[in-house]
Amino acid sequence: MPSSPIPVLLLAASFILPLQLSASENSAWEPVTFTNPALRAKGTITGDGCQWVRALAVDPVDGNFQLWCTDVGGLFRSLDGGKNWEPANVGYDSRGSAGVAIDPRNPKRAVVVAANSAPSERNGIYLTTDQAASWKQVLPLKMSASADMRRQIAYDPSSYDPEAGFTRTIYWSTLSVDPAHNPAWGETLRQPAFYKSLDGGSTWKSLPGGAVVADAILAVHPTNGDVYAATPNGLKVSRDGGESWTTALEGKATGVSVSPAAPDAVWVTAPEAIFRSDDRGATFVRLPSSDQLHQEGAPLRNITVSPSDPSRMILWRQGQNYAYDRFFSHDGGTTWEKSKILKDRVLVPTNQRQGLFSFHPKNPDVILAPGGDYPMLSQDGGRTFTLAGNGVNNIFVGGALQFSAVDPEVIFFGSQDYATFLSADGGRNWDYFEPGGKGWGGYNYAGYASTADVLIVAEAESWGAPKLRSISRDGGKTWNIGKDKLNAMVSYGDPRNPAILFAGHWRSSDAGQTWSKMEDVSAVFTHDPVSGALFGAKSVKDQSRHSVLRSADGGVTWDMVFTHDGPVDDLAVDAGNSRIYFVSAGRLLVHESGEVREISTLVPDQDGPPHVRSVALDPVDPAILYAAGNRNQFASNASAQRSVDGGKTWTNLTRSLPLDGVGRDGGRESMWVRVHPKTREAWFATNCYGIWRHRSPE
Repeated sequence: MPSSPIPVLLLAASFILPLQLSASENSAWEPVTFTNPALRAKGTITGDGCQWVRALAVDPVDGNFQLWCTDVGGLFRSLDGGKNWEPANVGYDSRGSAGVAIDPRNPKRAVVVAANSAPSERNGIYLTTDQAASWKQVLPLKMSASADMRRQIAYDPSSYDPEAGFTRTIYWSTLSVDPAHNPAWGETLRQPAFYKSLDGGSTWKSLPGGAVVADAILAVHPTNGDVYAATPNGLKVSRDGGESWTTALEGKATGVSVSPAAPDAVWVTAPEAIFRSDDRGATFVRLPSSDQLHQEGAPLRNITVSPSDPSRMILWRQGQNYAYDRFFSHDGGTTWEKSKILKDRVLVPTNQRQGLFSFHPKNPDVILAPGGDYPMLSQDGGRTFTLAGNGVNNIFVGGALQFSAVDPEVIFFGSQDYATFLSADGGRNWDYFEPGGKGWGGYNYAGYASTADVLIVAEAESWGAPKLRSISRDGGKTWNIGKDKLNAMVSYGDPRNPAILFAGHWRSSDAGQTWSKMEDVSAVFTHDPVSGALFGAKSVKDQSRHSVLRSADGGVTWDMVFTHDGPVDDLAVDAGNSRIYFVSAGRLLVHESGEVREISTLVPDQDGPPHVRSVALDPVDPAILYAAGNRNQFASNASAQRSVDGGKTWTNLTRSLPLDGVGRDGGRESMWVRVHPKTREAWFATNCYGIWRHRSPE
């Protein structure tokens, strides 16, 4: 299940590029990997996916360049045929995508249809000319396309310009209806259209009458430029570059495919049948094997034919309740067999997804497709699919991510859309638990464990439902889902006593067996590493004053440190210098000498001052300060930042240099940060972009 963005107020400001990091600084990012010895033995090193794929592509030249495009968790690329993946979002301001195509003659170039749950002018079309090392927006459109996943954008291979070195003509079919994931997040401002680019994607023009092929799945004749559009109103064909259209096949069309190995052939899926034409769509015949695949109420979709062997093809059938079966044929569609998905190499559940497919250009045995929310490759023409490489990590942490205050090697967190993860050795090995027992994941927030035995998390039935404090006292084997609601998505513990736990405004002194409500505290955020004193806040909805509080007795009593006119969302304590850094209403502030002042020296992002959500200090050197803040409606290019002088100046840790094979695009859309007190690595938890560690500057 994809996570939902939380809309924030956008600040009007001029576009300002963040400071760029050196190559050595960019190489400081490392992903937190969800694996363990059993998975390592099967080849799983890092990355479980965890965001819904919306588009994918394998380059049509040698198959080495591949793109994996998620709904709200950004883009990933592979340069070695799917063995290894890495985030590839430099210059890509959108959160997600709905379509992708790679230049059939120049795999350095590709275009992506940018989308997101929330409408934004950051969506539209993006172009890369350096194999996804960086991106440039070339067609801004305030669109959402949050659930769109068609092959809606396609190159015309016949328009290759050898002098320019790229394919010139590209087509894009938009949605006819484009609702946002949630109407409260804004309205989209576009009409159904058919766009065309004649310069390799740099500029775009909407063609007159294009609404007739909105909602289309596209394919282009490999040599003569005929455009095929599978639409809800039949297969449309244009012989004049999209200027006019005729209906080649009546009824609803749910997929279309062509192959350079049989250029005049066209394959089409309808809900109940497969059709083939051998004369460029002039006439069609129904394949008899359609009867083998037909199932009432389960339409056939997205037929995809190998570019090197037209007898190899694959499609999927959309059954009810995620019964999304895949079928492959090795004899041109005469017979079909059901594909098998091997699920034994990942930690998270393999939730069945729609059948998106891309064949290797030369080897018809190799097919890229989704497993659950992670890439899979078939090496046998679709018979079996297994985990494709490593590196697609984009879990969304639900609420705060905390190290154990007693033993920082213990890390336990909840995720929205999946469930909970526990490591007892600083993140080297992980176990996965589902408190709600849903089987596919869940809605889990504010996870915390003082030890690896007692785990607390807030479990919800759905997005927006009450978060109920839940507990396991046997290391995640069994769970008790409580009835007490959390009013803040933060849990913590006393550094001097592992039996003292806090979950929002609830406190336990007996390792979670019983709980009492704290009337004066909304959440406990952290502790002073020198004295061990706890620090929390009291924030009350609709009240004008909010308090920062301190407890020296494990949360039995609390003293007010200061009040503020806005809610306190996170805080960090530099007791040696009598400073408390805190976050309120998207701003980073500091309380010092009895006064509160805003820290206004943070590096701006695309829309001005960053929207800060979390702050943390290095416990060894409190002059080293970290800030995290995401945008949700678009991907902030300054969401992870660090200061080494107590907030006077800042370095943007979010990558802005093109990928170079050395540094990583880590920590994008960070929304929570904590520093490991032993390794001094800063851990950034992101909104759907995974968990990342950044090396200490020392």
